[in-house]
Amino acid sequence: MMAAENDVFAPLLDGLLSIDGVRVWGRQSMEGRVPTVAFTLRGHHPDAVAEELARNKIAVWSGHSYAVEAVRHMGLSDSGGVVRAGVTRYVSHDDVTRLLDVVRSLAR
Repeated sequence: MMAAENDVFAPLLDGLLSIDGVRVWGRQSMEGRVPTVAFTLRGHHPDAVAEELARNKIAVWSGHSYAVEAVRHMGLSDSGGVVRAGVTRYVSHDDVTRLLDVVRSLAR
């Protein structure tokens, strides 16, 4: 992972891990990660989370993200899969803050 992506992704991962009701699927640390995170929010369908983020101009994916077998193996097929957020060169700290603010508001 490039240093700039790492600087933006670490607060995203840490922030999601700190929100009650959010489950991060996969590694819980930066070690060995790519700058993408799959998560679920208790009590919320992944599509509804993605729609609320979209209303706030934050682009994420919901569903299985072409990882049909992985989502099935995690037992998430019937509940809509996961929300997937990634960091690329054009994603800023402000974007991450806004994403976390929306997820926190949904988690209340």
